[in-house]
Amino acid sequence: MNRLLRWLAVLAGVSIVSLGTVSCFPNFSSSSDDGEEDALDFRYVDGDEDSENYLLEIRINGPILNSPSNAGFFGLDSSVTYAYQFQKLMEKVAEDDRIEGIFLRISTPGGTVVGSNVVYEALASYKETTENPIYAYIEGLSASGGVWSMVAADQILAAPGSIVGSIGVLGPTLVYFNNPVAVDGGILGGGVTTQDGIQQFVISAGKGKDLGNPFRQPTEEELQSWRININDEYDKFVTHVAETRGIAEQTLRQEMGAYIFGTEQAQQYNLIDGTSGRPEAVAALAETLELGEDYQLVRIGYDEPSLIEILLGQAPVELTYDQQQTVIQQDLCNLQTYSLLAYYGDVNTLCPSLVSE
Repeated sequence: MNRLLRWLAVLAGVSIVSLGTVSCFPNFSSSSDDGEEDALDFRYVDGDEDSENYLLEIRINGPILNSPSNAGFFGLDSSVTYAYQFQKLMEKVAEDDRIEGIFLRISTPGGTVVGSNVVYEALASYKETTENPIYAYIEGLSASGGVWSMVAADQILAAPGSIVGSIGVLGPTLVYFNNPVAVDGGILGGGVTTQDGIQQFVISAGKGKDLGNPFRQPTEEELQSWRININDEYDKFVTHVAETRGIAEQTLRQEMGAYIFGTEQAQQYNLIDGTSGRPEAVAALAETLELGEDYQLVRIGYDEPSLIEILLGQAPVELTYDQQQTVIQQDLCNLQTYSLLAYYGDVNTLCPSLVSE
């Protein structure tokens, strides 16, 4: 019965996502070397270790979710990015005048519409507050919600071989068992035998967004209701990218659709500004700031929990690695159930337990 209820919940879900792996954000600490409480603690990554011109490396890794289901879980070094925690981190970063620019490393398939927009707003707010530049660097994939987020950057560069795009919105995936005649181990157990096969419909906006879908026949009224909601979000997505990247809406809708592009095509469409290696991308950020080689690329270190408490609004709960993975897996399953998605790929693969238990 519990599995059936979970399955029915999935049928009511909506989401916008794309494929990729991203960590919530780097580690950090509650105190600096001089003992100032709750100051950010930086760890050297590259450049001149003696330089006081800090460029901060932050990562957006994996599916972009809203908040962890476990309020005490911070998601450090995880395979997902929690948007509201990312936002709180950026607010803290904006208070530190040692940082002169942000180097944003991206590897994400996208995620929820809400989460993707929160990440964008966090980055845009940082720029407005500090007037510091943000350079985004795509490492393999920035799709759908990743694009939604990254267009806050002043420059977007990509590693050779990366793929970018999938500007579209996904609604719920509805599965219909047509005249089932046998159930092995429950609906979500060993399998279902039907007289007339299994059909699957993916509601989407963006030409080609559901490309590769192999499979109730929902009523036209039901579909139309979803289309209105999905198209509203799609319109916002298109307008957002058009305004931030200077791409004509007609081009986005008619030519680019929800397809994915290699770096050459992505640059032709102005989704990115160029292709380069990571050191060259960092150097480009330093050049924008007229620093030459006098800079230090740093990340945020993690030692003590007090800053986590500030970001979470409560003391953290220490979880084992397996418990962390359970939290992440549940949040990924909820992605299908509760959210509109800007996502590239098969959402069903995010929650294998729904079809394997």
